Amino acid sequence: MRIKFKILCAAAVAAAPFFLFAKDPFAGFYEGKILGAKSYPLEHSPEVYGRVVKDGDTYKFDLLSAVFARSESHCSASGLAAKDGKIELKNTAGANLKGEITPEGIKASGELNGNKVELSLRRMDVKSPTLGLEAPAGAVVLFDGKDMSQWVQAYDGSPCAWDLKDGAMVSKPLSVDGKRRDGTIRSKGKFGAFRMHLEFKIPPSGSGNSGVYVGPYEIQVFNSFGREGSWYDCGSIYRQHPPKVNASLEPEAWQTYDIEYRPAQFDGGRLISHPTFTVYHNGVRIHNADPAYYDTRLHPAQGAKYAHKLANWPIELQDHGDPVSYRNIWIQNL
Repeated sequence: MRIKFKILCAAAVAAAPFFLFAKDPFAGFYEGKILGAKSYPLEHSPEVYGRVVKDGDTYKFDLLSAVFARSESHCSASGLAAKDGKIELKNTAGANLKGEITPEGIKASGELNGNKVELSLRRMDVKSPTLGLEAPAGAVVLFDGKDMSQWVQAYDGSPCAWDLKDGAMVSKPLSVDGKRRDGTIRSKGKFGAFRMHLEFKIPPSGSGNSGVYVGPYEIQVFNSFGREGSWYDCGSIYRQHPPKVNASLEPEAWQTYDIEYRPAQFDGGRLISHPTFTVYHNGVRIHNADPAYYDTRLHPAQGAKYAHKLANWPIELQDHGDPVSYRNIWIQNL
């Protein structure tokens, strides 16, 4: 699937006061060109992308050849502070660039490999090509923006107690007799081989820790924007397979998972193939029939003794203490 890019209207962004932004005014991707570079690959491919990541009270900046591709970083800076509606870009490692970052774009100039360069980038609004994907005929709709009746609390089987806000279910801990309990929810239905679509949103603060479980197997949900993309980052088959690339968007941007699951296969009780996952994160394929070797809640040494079960599984959405939002969830049996 291809990624669709939409450039924000700079005039509209500039006219909006910062308190109206649903997400951080600077964090996200920017696109444009760097002119004047005389070294590979920028001499012949001046198209570049800026990535601005909120890091506590400051920001990190990277200049990349591509997004969602593990591309090289041509220069970077950290510890950048926002003041008076802009970020001063300075102290860049890999190039001597100076300029500013605004919600509309990035302008900078300086030297790269001994050559004078000019950088001009516009803010991007990256949206998944499957955002808002409608359930096909015959699919099981697990959440339509209003009805949470397809879910129960995994802790005790009681009705789903998550918050319903703006057409999304928002995770939260369960309170039982005044005590805080795990608020993970579980689907009433159980499923074998399936194709699943869901949309999620990471909150602006915290780690955004959650997960999509198919029985004992987890696809991680996490605030991984700007991170390496390890085996515990967003999109990983938790602590077994890292995503092929980190396709995460910034917090408060709606993201998508499109998941195809195939259960373990047996021949007379003998395991012949592990369960597999093919996963698209924001339209980018990050797993291609990758096996889940064991229950992802186990450590590798424990997993070596794990025996898969011949069973259909419910779907679980994990509560891990952060208010992660979910919407547009459906499953098509295969």
